[in-house]
Amino acid sequence: MMVGRILGCEGDNPLPDSFGNWPWLFEMHGSKKKTCTFFDPINNSLEERILPEFLQGKVSLGCYDEWVLLADELTRECFFLNIISFSKIYIPSFPESQDFFHAVVCISSPPNTSNCIIILICSPNTFLLVCSPGRKKWKKVPLKYFNKNNGSLRGPSIIYNEQLFVTATMYETLVIDVVPLITGCVRMTVIDMLDPCPMPYSWYTYLVECTGDLFSVVVHLYGDGQLITGIEVRRLELSCNEIHWRRVQDIGDHVFFLHGCCGRSLPANKAWGLQSNCIYVPMLYSDGVRLYKFYLDDKVLTFTLLPENNGGLDRMQWALPTKIDPCRMQTLGGDVVNLSDVMRCNETDPTVVGKEDETEVAISRPWDDLPIELVELLFQRLSLVDCLRLPSVCKGWSKASSFIQKGRVWPWLMYLPNLKYQSCKFLDPFNSQEYTLKSDAVVARDHLALRFSKDGWVVVTEGNQRVFILNPFTSQVINLPQLPLKKYTFDGISFTSVPTSPDFVVYGFFFQICGEFIEISMWRPGEEEWTVLEFWPSIPYFPSSNNPVIFQGEFYCLGRKGELGVFNPELKTWNVLSKPEPIYLTEPCYGVEYCHLLELHGDLISVFRTDDTKAPIRVFKLNQSEMEWEKLEHLVDMTLFVDCRNSIAITPPEKKYANRIYVPRFEGGIYCKKGIYYSMEDNRYHPSMHRVVEPLACVWMEPKLHLHN
Repeated sequence: MMVGRILGCEGDNPLPDSFGNWPWLFEMHGSKKKTCTFFDPINNSLEERILPEFLQGKVSLGCYDEWVLLADELTRECFFLNIISFSKIYIPSFPESQDFFHAVVCISSPPNTSNCIIILICSPNTFLLVCSPGRKKWKKVPLKYFNKNNGSLRGPSIIYNEQLFVTATMYETLVIDVVPLITGCVRMTVIDMLDPCPMPYSWYTYLVECTGDLFSVVVHLYGDGQLITGIEVRRLELSCNEIHWRRVQDIGDHVFFLHGCCGRSLPANKAWGLQSNCIYVPMLYSDGVRLYKFYLDDKVLTFTLLPENNGGLDRMQWALPTKIDPCRMQTLGGDVVNLSDVMRCNETDPTVVGKEDETEVAISRPWDDLPIELVELLFQRLSLVDCLRLPSVCKGWSKASSFIQKGRVWPWLMYLPNLKYQSCKFLDPFNSQEYTLKSDAVVARDHLALRFSKDGWVVVTEGNQRVFILNPFTSQVINLPQLPLKKYTFDGISFTSVPTSPDFVVYGFFFQICGEFIEISMWRPGEEEWTVLEFWPSIPYFPSSNNPVIFQGEFYCLGRKGELGVFNPELKTWNVLSKPEPIYLTEPCYGVEYCHLLELHGDLISVFRTDDTKAPIRVFKLNQSEMEWEKLEHLVDMTLFVDCRNSIAITPPEKKYANRIYVPRFEGGIYCKKGIYYSMEDNRYHPSMHRVVEPLACVWMEPKLHLHN
């Protein structure tokens, strides 16, 4: 083992002054730059520091406490650098045949200890490279597991309790004793991973050790893009001599910091502005690197867009403080946003949690004396929440509850916080208010996902197999039978009419990714199973993520190229229309652009947007006489609400809300949560994309409060 001190660093520290006081992101760019990029997530600041000559051309491959493993791009020289003392510990150079830049590195203990072992996992190889400080070369260790199983090492790996956990296939993890590897001996067991739930299009997995437990964090993504649609946490459990993963709702008073294929944890420290039960993860987008923060309590994301001069995502590392020095702590400016803050409810209204009245109005006559006809007129001028409160003023006014729907109603963004709170949340985008609704109907044994909304009803999936339809305001639930397949696979789902009506039918659409096979499932109340129709169309159809729209008695589906597919429920036929012609000549990458279809006043409207906050949104109206898409520069008196699954178009109650497209995000504040919208007037998002909050399980829905229709 060689240990040395770097000379020339004492007077010119290449590190930011507060580096090491709290968690920082950093990246060394190798031969691309002679600098190192440092990002402070607490103060949202970025610094670019020139590296000493001996560190230029190096890339960071991994960390253990204050030790960073560095490698030279040209010479393949490897050494550990202590970012506190600036000492070096050398290990053997990487073999010429291995691409170490894209490898996963696992380190068993600090390199200045005698039992340190470094493991290099070069996907998609079926072997490991192992060494330790003081040895002269890396040892190649084949894994016989792959002699009889197809597959390869896929990425997420960590050393936990002297065992290497490494993902071998999509649903299996290899558990290998670390110490024998140094001699080439492999002692291995295999455990099953849990299926991602609900079924995503793709996902990333990270392994994190926290307070003696091993956690797996699964980030669900939509398509080939990077739109995060869900994050779930699992904990490794030992029971009855069996190793298995179990889903958990929180990580307690800790914070996870994810990068690459693994992560690290720290206790939450309010002095740093860190909120407990949160997860940080950087993701690369077309508009730059976003540092996401996921609140497990509220199930919402916020992100900070790192400045454009950052070097990407390939070799970002978290530097976490190992020793807390109170003298070095700095006072943080500004308030820490707590997204768990909930507005209190009026004690007379046990249903909706809203903003509490600050003053009491003295009355000289009983409110019952007011004629009921005047009370009914009030409903027409009140917001939905005030309509809910009005009947609770006095007993006589409860007779006017049938007029609630005469109040001004527009789409709200519904989303689900942590299920342990037995509630769902709603954002009123026009009034910038958030409400919490307590409901036993949202209690579940597994993941809940919101799939579709219509007439105040929401299609919800529990786990991979159960589907039910919920009216969150009346707590009515309609359970659907077991799915025709083993798990939820619908690319779109819809129903024909209000679920309590006699002509109610549910339709689920599944499209093969290559567009050559379509399966449509139907269910009516009273039936014990789904009816399944299969189609092999002559014209391939490439679906978008949006649900089908009922238009002139048929289901219209929007393809990713802008084509239209039509299902006739009476004739039970499927057809891809020759017109309108596709907007795209070639199929866009799945998930890079989000396509939405909706109906308004007898017209079909299509919306195409990307997750790039700087890119414009394009809107088209179908010219039914010519069967052509006509681009719209303005929405005139329309307002659109779009999310990954659902889309709604309305004529807003006030003109100032028109010509906007609301997206499933809002600007987070303690007392005010402003809905984010795209203005067709100036072609940009409002308000600013600062402190963007993005619920994961969410859908736009129009509240309906009647019990029987």
